[in-house]
Amino acid sequence: MTVDHARAAPSGGLRAAILAAAEAIEAAREPLCALDATTGDGDHGMTMTIGARGVRRQLERVADEDPVRLVRAAAAGMGSAGGAIGPIYGRGLSALADSVASERDAEDVAVARRAVDAAAAAVAALGGARPGDKTILDALVPFVEALASAESRGRSLAEAATEAAAAARAGADATASLRARVGRSSRFGERSIGTPDPGATSFAIIVEALARAVAPST
Repeated sequence: MTVDHARAAPSGGLRAAILAAAEAIEAAREPLCALDATTGDGDHGMTMTIGARGVRRQLERVADEDPVRLVRAAAAGMGSAGGAIGPIYGRGLSALADSVASERDAEDVAVARRAVDAAAAAVAALGGARPGDKTILDALVPFVEALASAESRGRSLAEAATEAAAAARAGADATASLRARVGRSSRFGERSIGTPDPGATSFAIIVEALARAVAPST
């Protein structure tokens, strides 16, 4: 099963990028629920939509464009989504914000890579999952690795984001061949093979929207 990409997101800063990601998730609500229904409760799209709406409400409380405050707002909004995915995003985004706060240079690829690396470590520590377990990490880890590769090649932030989003999408799609080893889907054993992981898929949707938002206008 595939999930349609949301329409192109507007460019114009971190706030706009976060809002574009929230819009993309809401646009994919029904396909994500259908995907989750194959090996879960069928509510992943709704849970992510609740998180996206929470992000919008939290962003309204941030008057300036400080990147740390914006990411912390996103963490609070997603953390309120509940389910298994809410705490994952809440913890991951909080770690990302902490990393950015220590450097205060949100336009540098190296800073972005270190921040996302910190987020991935926080997510892995929270659930105990590893790449190959058919979770969000199967999209998140390739995303980090692609950022590191882009950094080593001197890519711009927009180029790095585009490459990393493509890696996350490839990682999410590849989870279709994996057997779920943690979480609710693991109960289905071999029956979990054949469809992509919903959490990895929704992560790919988010970072694709972020990449479109930071891409130069043409």
